[in-house]
Amino acid sequence: MLFGRNFSFFLIFITLCAWGVSTAAPLRLHDENRVMSATQARYLEKLAKELEQKTGFSLSVVLLEDSRNKRDFSPDSNEILLYTAFVQQLHHVQLGKNPESFLPKSTIEKLQQEYLFPEYMSARYDKGTLLLAYHLSNELAKAKGTTLVTEPPEFESAGSLNAAGWVFVAIIFSLVFYALYKRGRRTSAGFTSKRFHYGRFGWR
Repeated sequence: MLFGRNFSFFLIFITLCAWGVSTAAPLRLHDENRVMSATQARYLEKLAKELEQKTGFSLSVVLLEDSRNKRDFSPDSNEILLYTAFVQQLHHVQLGKNPESFLPKSTIEKLQQEYLFPEYMSARYDKGTLLLAYHLSNELAKAKGTTLVTEPPEFESAGSLNAAGWVFVAIIFSLVFYALYKRGRRTSAGFTSKRFHYGRFGWR
C-alpha cells in the first residue's frame, strides 16, 4: 500500500490540518466556545470588511462563556462591538464615539428585540448574533448614505453538518475502511499460516 503502516497517522494529520483551517476564527471575532461555524465566521469577516470600506466603521463580535476575570473589550473610536457573556446572560452593543451619532440607541434596541433576543431565547446564538450584525451594519451604511451588497446570512437546517463536519466524517470513514482492510489481510495471513505451518506466516 502507498503509505504502509503510516497511513493511519497520515490520515489523522490531514484531519487535524483540515479541521484547523476550516475553523480558524477571523480577526474580528472572539468566540470562546466556537458558537460560530467556520462558514459563519467567514461571513462575519466579509460583512465587516465591506462595512469598513464603505463607512469607515469597524465591526467586531465578542462571545464569552463567562465575563469574569476577562480582559476588557472596549470599542475603539470607530468601532461597533457586539458583546455577549453567556453565564451572566448579558448582551449589549457598544459604540465608539464616532458611530454614536449615526446609530441611535432606540434603533439598536429595536433591532435587538426583533432579531437577537428571539433567537437567544431559543439558544440559537449564532443566528441571533449574525442577524443583529447584519442589520446594524445596514443601518450604519444607510446613515452614511451608502448601501451594502453583502446578502443576509443563510443558516443550515437543524442537524445538518457544515463543511468541516463532512471533512471529519470522511476521514473517520477512511480510517475505519483502512482498519477493516488490515484486519482482512491479517485473517488471510492466518489461513496461510495453518496451511504452510513454517512458511513466511508460520506460527510463533
